[in-house]
Amino acid sequence: MDLFARHQRRLRLYIQAMLPSPADVDEVLQETNVVIWKKFDQFDPDAPGSDFLSWAIRIAQFQTLDYRRRLGRRLASLSPEVMEQVAATLTREEPLLERRRDALRTCLGKLADDDRELIERCYADDGNVLDVASRLERKATSVYRSLRRIRRLLGECIDRQVAGE
Repeated sequence: MDLFARHQRRLRLYIQAMLPSPADVDEVLQETNVVIWKKFDQFDPDAPGSDFLSWAIRIAQFQTLDYRRRLGRRLASLSPEVMEQVAATLTREEPLLERRRDALRTCLGKLADDDRELIERCYADDGNVLDVASRLERKATSVYRSLRRIRRLLGECIDRQVAGE
């Protein structure tokens, strides 16, 4: 159950790279989860080279290919080779990306309260820099400059955190 829950976001990201709409992504993720549950007894975590994420992404890849085949021309076509490359890249890069995401959480906690609040407002689902600037009674260019400065600080902090591991 822990493996399943821990990798949901990564599976969603993989599927998003292959499909154009959030509705399609939701559909394929659901189908992928059903297959994972049905075949979970076939996964052997103790086997040499065994990796749950790679196994689950392979299932997501087949489910995505099947979904794309069923929808036919409605979807722009990616070749199976490209899908394989995306899966391999995701699997290879995921540990570093996860460390960088963890570092981002730590670094966000180190920001000044005003800076963290600005980032949260601008990156919220309904966040829009122009709206945020208006609510804060600031010029949009001022908000953009602040965001650039905060992003630079976060990038430097993330790099230090990851290098220090």
